[in-house]
Order: sequence, then C-alpha cells, then structure tokens
Amino acid sequence: MCGIFGFVSSRNRPASEVLAGLRFLEYRGYDSWGIACAGDRRVQVDKAVGPIADATTTLAPSRAALGHTRWATHGGVTHANAHPHCDCHGRLALIHNGIVENHQELRAGLNRSHDFRSQTDTEVLVHLLEEALEEEPTLTEALVAVFRRVEGLSAIAVLDAESGSVAAAKNGSPLALGWGEDGCYLASDPIAMAQYTRRITFLEDGQGAVISDSGIDLFDAATGEELRPHIRTIDWDVSQSGLDGFPHFMIKEIHEQPAVLNRIAHDGPQRVARLAELIKQSDDVYLIGCGTAHHAAMSARYTLAQIAGKNVNTAAASEMSLLLPLMKPGSLVIALSQSGETIDVLDAVKAARALGATIAAVVNAEGSSLDRVSDETVLLGCGPERCVLATKSYTAKLAVFHMIAHVLRGDPVQGQEDLRLSAERIECLLQRESATGALHETALKIADQQHMFILGRHSSYPLALEAALKIKEVSYLHAEGFAAGELKHGVIALVTYGTPCLLLASDPKYLRESMAAASEVRARGALTIGLSTDAVEEFDIHFPVSQSAASPYEVAITAQLLAYELALIRGCDPDKPRNLAKSVTVR
Repeated sequence: MCGIFGFVSSRNRPASEVLAGLRFLEYRGYDSWGIACAGDRRVQVDKAVGPIADATTTLAPSRAALGHTRWATHGGVTHANAHPHCDCHGRLALIHNGIVENHQELRAGLNRSHDFRSQTDTEVLVHLLEEALEEEPTLTEALVAVFRRVEGLSAIAVLDAESGSVAAAKNGSPLALGWGEDGCYLASDPIAMAQYTRRITFLEDGQGAVISDSGIDLFDAATGEELRPHIRTIDWDVSQSGLDGFPHFMIKEIHEQPAVLNRIAHDGPQRVARLAELIKQSDDVYLIGCGTAHHAAMSARYTLAQIAGKNVNTAAASEMSLLLPLMKPGSLVIALSQSGETIDVLDAVKAARALGATIAAVVNAEGSSLDRVSDETVLLGCGPERCVLATKSYTAKLAVFHMIAHVLRGDPVQGQEDLRLSAERIECLLQRESATGALHETALKIADQQHMFILGRHSSYPLALEAALKIKEVSYLHAEGFAAGELKHGVIALVTYGTPCLLLASDPKYLRESMAAASEVRARGALTIGLSTDAVEEFDIHFPVSQSAASPYEVAITAQLLAYELALIRGCDPDKPRNLAKSVTVR
C-alpha cells in the first residue's frame, strides 16, 4: 500500500517536487516518508516518521530523486524503518511497496559484512542488489538477478547515484511511468504525475524499467529482454485534487457528490450501455468488491432486482473461492473498486477469467490494473478521491447501477431524472446541515459511547453495513450494521441504556417492521436516531429522508456526515484513519 514517486531529469530540480508528488500518494500510507537524491556519486537521504503534509526537506536539487510514503508491514513505525534504505557504500537508495515473503531466506544467503540498520524486509533487497552489482555489468542486469529471487507481491525502485538513473520492477503492486518533456517519472498512481505529464506507461507484472536522462527503457524482469512500451494518455483533472477551502478531503469529497451524480445523469445510457448489454446477455452475473465496494455491490443487487427484474449474485472478493466452482464460459463477473488495485479483487477476477468468465470493471482509476485486465470498463469519473474513506466513489457506484437498471428496463430517461433529483436532494441536505449543525449536535450526544448499531431492512440493509463501516473506520467508535429483522435473533442482547441505534426507515414497504425494531430497542433504553420521511414517537432524534429514488443517497450521505462529525469530536484525522490505507495491495 506504500506510495512511490520519483523523477530523472536533464536539469537539477528541487527535492520538494518529490515531496509534492508524495502528498498525492499519502492515502497509500502515512506512517513515515523519505526521499533520496543523487549527489556526487552518492545518495543523500532525508526521512521522518509521521505525515508528509507539512514536511520540508533541505536536500539539494538533483537530476534524479526518489521518494516513498510508508504503510508499515515489517518493522515498527520508526525513523530507521522508513524508506529509502541504502547499501553499505552510499551508492544505492531503494524503496519498496509490498512484502518480500522470503526475506529471511534471502538475508541468510547474504555476505555477513552488511550493515543492517532496520527491521524491514525491504532492506534485504538493497544489499542483494549491492552484491549483484559486483557480478553484473549493468543496473538492469543486477535488478533482474535480484527480482528473480523475490517471492511475494512487490514494486521495487532504486536510485543509483553513480549513473544518475532509477530502476524499477513490479509484480502485483502498481507502478506507472510518465513521459514528460523535461524528464521522466515513476509513481504508484498516475495522479502524482499529472501536473507534469498525461502520457503514461503502466508496468505489467514481471516488467521492469530503467529511467535515465535519455528516457525510459522497458524490459522483462525475468530475462532482461527489451520491451516496447505502450503509452496511453490519461484524462485526470488535477484541479479537483486540492482542498479548495475545505478543512479536510473527506468533507470536500462529501460535498462533491451532487456534481458526481449530475455527471452520471448527463452521460446517461452512453456511459453504461455496453455493460448493461453484457448483463442482459449473461445468465450468471456476479458482483464483487471489498469493503465499501462490496456494500455497493450488495445495494446494486437490490437495485437490479427491483427495477430491472434481474437476479445477480454478490460476494466479497476475498471470499470469491465460494463462487469459483460456479464459473463457466458465459458467466459475467463485475468487479467494483475505487483504485482498481485491490489485490483481493484482482486475484478474484484473474481466477474467474481463467475459468472462462467475462470480466467487467466499475472503477474510478483509469488505467488501473483492474481497468486493464477487464473486457469492459465503466469509469466512475469521480476525479481524485484523496481521503482514505470512500465517499463519492461509493455513491457513484450506486448511481451507475441505478442507471444500468433503468437501461435494462427500457426507460433510461427515468434513470437520469432520478439521479438529477438525487443530486438536488443531496444539495439541500448539505445546505441544511451547514445551516443547522443537527448532525454535529447528534454526534456530540453519542461520541462518548462505546457501541452503536445501525438497523435496516431490505435495500436499507447494505446501507446499514456501509454506514457502520464509515463510522467505525473514521471515528473508531465500534459500530455494526444489521438487518433489522435479525434484531430479535441475538443482536438485541447488545443494547443497553443509552446505546445509540440508527434506524434506516426510508422504504415505505417496510416502515411497519422498521418502527417495530425502533420500539424494541427504545424499550431497552436505546437512543433511537431515525432516518425516515416523518418524525415519529419511536425516534428520539429524527433526520428527514425522502421516499423516492433519492433516499439511498440521502441515507448514505447523512451517515458520512455523522461519521465525519464523530471523527472531529473524538480527535481523529478523518482523512488518515489509523492503520488504514486506501489501496490494499498486499494479501
């Protein structure tokens, strides 16, 4: 999950450019950061523990530099464990995203004279490369020799101060190369390079590259054979990547959701027509994702059934093994993802493809691994989502499948009207909260609680799961979502006096059952918070939600705002929750 950014240029450039690139990648890890620059045949390194947002560096300008922001796997969050790691002579600085599964075995085979300064698996690699350079004539050949021996999913980049070049190789973890007019770049995510170039080459598994002042040379990481690069132009709007006056990216991205829905409505059936046709033609359709994307897939199952009469299956991508025996030619697997780099999702779609299934992606990141491996892709078009928590990409997934369902039903215009209405109602919700602070006041009442439960029936059940995930991952308040009908089958034992219970009651077909659940938890002393059209006596606190196609979006965004307020009150960073990274690229 770590972030990598670097450049090689024909002119000296400030090390602060690497810091700026890493700030785009901080969602991938914010335990520590580090930079290496090529000096007079030696690398100069600056690194520190903690976030990179306000970091500065005193490193001198250089023609080649490499940086890293870390999500710790092996070794604690310490200065010594921060990347880059250097060889014993100061020629090489190496950074790494992933896990070296056989690092102990590799370390045992090294010359015993090496000076190890960290507890990481990564440091083994730089000493292996140091030894390989004693036998191999070029950096490319040395990297090939080392990479052949590494087990596990990894992206490796190394700065060689002697040649002023950067070499990289990958297997599993993402890495992209940028072709600029005044230099070449590499990064874990192309958004970090977008201010310099939109011309991108995505390294595939088993490929490597050497970046020098003369350009980029691509090669097969197993054999060293030269490869011809495929260059594509990425359409990223960097103007969306700043805070624009908001205190955090989470609240900024929450406020961007009306625009996201309007954009999907504007594109209408053109955006989803080909995927809708694949769903129509397929007897077996499976929706998969992880975390928030899995919850969106669960909601999409209800949407497709209710609107289009289409039955589909859902599964967490990490549990795809349950469905693989059912896969066959003609099956359709639709993978939902923000980053398109989640390893469980990629493993699942590759296994399904091997069994003959067609693969489709609903993903935000153009050019991502999931995009490239899929037969059909629907891009969410949300722009950069820099908060670790998914907000606008979640509602975009709901909107895409709402549009698909109406295309399948034969009334795409209604789907567009629904999304425009949803955008209007969300805008009103956001304005109302800005004016009243009602969710902030509610958060103050429940912030000291240890537990919170969210209950929903039918299509509100996956919304309850997503609301609970948002609250616990950003505020660290233990929250769980349940099907309201399961309340009496064990869940109610957890309810004590003052326990906040959020009731999702926007569906008129299940209003009576929802009110019964509210009465039952309130009778046990719960503080009931209702999301429904009308305020009723069963709710101690009420937030209005319409009985319309907009209600799922209203529910989702109300929960996002409540989670944000809880995070602030409880002293949590809403953009960088502890222990989390946005793109989970390790198993």
